[in-house]
Amino acid sequence: MRRLFFTILLLASLSGCRDRAVGTAIRRQLDAYPASRVQDIYKSFCQDYLGPEHLIPNPQAARDYLDEELASYREDLDSLRYGIPDVRYYPVGDRGNYVRVDLSVILDGLVGEDELLDAFVRSANAGKTVSPEAWKAKWGQIAKVIRRDFPELPQAAEDLARIDSLVAAGNLILHHSETFGQEYHPHYRIIAKDIFEQELKAKTE
Repeated sequence: MRRLFFTILLLASLSGCRDRAVGTAIRRQLDAYPASRVQDIYKSFCQDYLGPEHLIPNPQAARDYLDEELASYREDLDSLRYGIPDVRYYPVGDRGNYVRVDLSVILDGLVGEDELLDAFVRSANAGKTVSPEAWKAKWGQIAKVIRRDFPELPQAAEDLARIDSLVAAGNLILHHSETFGQEYHPHYRIIAKDIFEQELKAKTE
């Protein structure tokens, strides 16, 4: 009986630690991006656990898309629609397996386009991810923490219900919310943490 009691106590303690890590990551995101919605929090954790959205079998296609996005980014900056963000890189989720690197590091000459593209392709093709089932369980934990500790998020209940339905149906990859897109105009690539820290971090600071 005593062993069972301590086992239950240990499991409760581990669950509490995991919840605190999730809460800390959510607060970090809200500090960096106050206009975040539940969907943007979902995306951050999803990128952490599932990595970039797709494998990159064709690096040339990835380069073409990057060139198009850089051209659009330059046009927006030149027209003063918005400026370079304060946050140049941002570790996602509660584990920080991946880092979002803003494409302004290329525009400002801090990191070469070929260098960032190569880091992105390697990150996408060699990423370590969890299974869809494990991610669904993780999202259940994150959603519980949001419901309990972050009820002030705009439309939290509605967004949670909608995302829960999508995840249950197997739709795991979501875009940023419209609010996030309008406020922050995200232009970034997801880079594995070890690649970022070894090859890019010192150049972006």
